Amino acid sequence: MVPTNVIPFPEVQYSIRCGACPECGKTDGYFNVGKEHWFICREHKTKWLGGYNLFDNWKEQTVAQTEIINEMLEDYKEVLPFRQQEKTSFKVSGE
Repeated sequence: MVPTNVIPFPEVQYSIRCGACPECGKTDGYFNVGKEHWFICREHKTKWLGGYNLFDNWKEQTVAQTEIINEMLEDYKEVLPFRQQEKTSFKVSGE
């Protein structure tokens, strides 16, 4: 079961603070795992830790929701996020 409670995020504003996928420079939002905020890219199946206790909505999450999210995130590869202040270029398909 894929959780549907991913929290969408305005990409430009928060990719500076919380990072973006190093493959494409985008994010599909984040999931809360307790106080941790895990950002994801569904296309590249990547995840990165955006921070701890930055957003209050983790407090409303149930234990069952957290377990489902943890299970789903096991299929994602943990990466170091791209941050806009870095001078790194993205990988382009076919290169």
